[in-house]
Formats: sequence, structure tokens, C-alpha cells
Amino acid sequence: MLDIGCGPGFFTIDMAQMVGKSGRVIASDVQEGMLEKLKHKIEGTELADRIQLHKSEKTRIRLSEPVDFVLAFYVVHEIPNKLDFFSELASIMQPGGQILFVEPPFHVSKSAFAETVRTAQEAGFQSEKGPKVLFSKAVILKK
Repeated sequence: MLDIGCGPGFFTIDMAQMVGKSGRVIASDVQEGMLEKLKHKIEGTELADRIQLHKSEKTRIRLSEPVDFVLAFYVVHEIPNKLDFFSELASIMQPGGQILFVEPPFHVSKSAFAETVRTAQEAGFQSEKGPKVLFSKAVILKK
């Protein structure tokens, strides 16, 4: 699992609990400070063995290991080149892998969200109806 734009780990910790002792979550963020906050939260806990901290670049994630699930929560609107972003995700996603793509309603219009979904499709993803996320726009993207 990959939590892209993980911030201080709000979802990362829950994801690590969900995957269990044999699972792993990669927590990726461009801000070193956010990764440090997450590191301090998990130090000395069993979750430290399940969470790998990864500093990405502003324009590249720079992961080579395959992932089966990506959480992109309130982050894609911040990415300058969305086609490159989704293409990079497609290159590391396992077949059948999924992205839960969620954006905030006030920063991202309905048309901008639809355009980003089309960009993800151009990169090789299929869109499926996403879960209802309160006050958000959401879709599942499947490789």
C-alpha cells in the first residue's frame, strides 16, 4: 500500500493497522517535516515495522517497488503534471491494483475532477464508482 501525500500520517496509521503484521505501507510525502512527525508517532510501536517512510520529489514519487493499493487523499490537485503522476503510478501498480482518489470539493470543481479522472484513464486506469466520502469527490481507479 502507498499513502501518497501522507502528511503527518492520519491515514497511514490506520492503513498499517489494517494490513496487519505481514503487511507494509509506504508513507510518501514531499515535506520532510511531515515524515518526521509520522516517524515520531510510530517510533517504538509495532507500526514502525509496517510503515516505510519515503520522501518523494515535487514532480516524481521515485518508487520502484510494486504496490497494490494507493491512497491519494486531497493531494492530486497539488500535482503540476497529472498525466506524469498517473503514468508513474501505473508503472508501479500491480495488475488489478486500485487507487482511492479523493479531492476536496471547494478546491476542486466537478469539471476539474472529471478532467483529472480522464487524465488517469489516459494513463491506463479504469474508473469505477467510488465510495461516498463526506464533503469530497471520490473515485476508484483500477489498473
